[in-house]
Amino acid sequence: MCGWKRWLTMVLLLGGCEQNPFREVHVDIQPSPVEALLKARAAATTTKRFRVSVAGMESPSGTWAAYSRVFGEVAHRLGGMEIEFVQRRTYAEVNELLMKGELDAALLCTGGYLELQRRDPGAVEVIAVPIINDSDAYQSLIIVPASSQAQSLQQLERGRFAFTDELSLTGRAWVVHELRKLGRTPEDFFGATSFTRSHDRSVSAVARGVVDAASVHSIVFQHLLEKDPALLDKVRIIQRSPEFGMTPVVASQRLSRGTRAGLREVLLALSEDPEGAALLRPLRINRFAVALPGLFDSAYDVVQPAP
Repeated sequence: MCGWKRWLTMVLLLGGCEQNPFREVHVDIQPSPVEALLKARAAATTTKRFRVSVAGMESPSGTWAAYSRVFGEVAHRLGGMEIEFVQRRTYAEVNELLMKGELDAALLCTGGYLELQRRDPGAVEVIAVPIINDSDAYQSLIIVPASSQAQSLQQLERGRFAFTDELSLTGRAWVVHELRKLGRTPEDFFGATSFTRSHDRSVSAVARGVVDAASVHSIVFQHLLEKDPALLDKVRIIQRSPEFGMTPVVASQRLSRGTRAGLREVLLALSEDPEGAALLRPLRINRFAVALPGLFDSAYDVVQPAP
């Protein structure tokens, strides 16, 4: 075969071959379902959590319903954190978590806060206090069944009395303080005492005649009346305490100064937009405010142990 024919034959043969002599393989670089799940779990474990508790002034289900949305929004505004809502049965247990650094913040009973300050003065910083019904104060109320003949604490001798918590200012400390002025103690004055662990349970115990009297938080009592006005047909108030400084929101001193300042800023601004104000409304909270100097002095005088 002549030269030009051989050249033409080679061109035709090469033209009939594939441009790429290797087989193409399409690779899916999307992660497998297992890999996606592992990535999601890893992301979840690195999400910053905001660990918060609320003293059990109302029963646990009521406390969760009332406060979880507020502190969930606070956590979100602090930088997209997720809330970890921690509940404990007693005020002392919440204090222990704060002292161990296992909580970032808490809304404490005033009596619980003062006990925490006594035991570990550097554990927490007061960030703000809620303003409820345009006030930063509340009272302890002694209530009895509507049918009771008692008109004062002195007339409850040998009766069955319900306290809320060992550290509660309104639910125990003020009554102990009043009895101390009479030279008495709960053990030698009342016929029997019990702890209900929340103010709404104490009110219920009086309304049902389970106990002869109880001391309760004035704001919780008012809240219960708003939900059930007929409660006034079952219980009545026979004595009121002086006013005490509102229950504080505290932050662990283990948080950075910047985080504590951020928490205060978020709380103080919460009522300034419609979404935040709507979250506060079911709690009857008008806004959060900085605690004024001396706010807890009257409570401090009550919880001081006998000399």
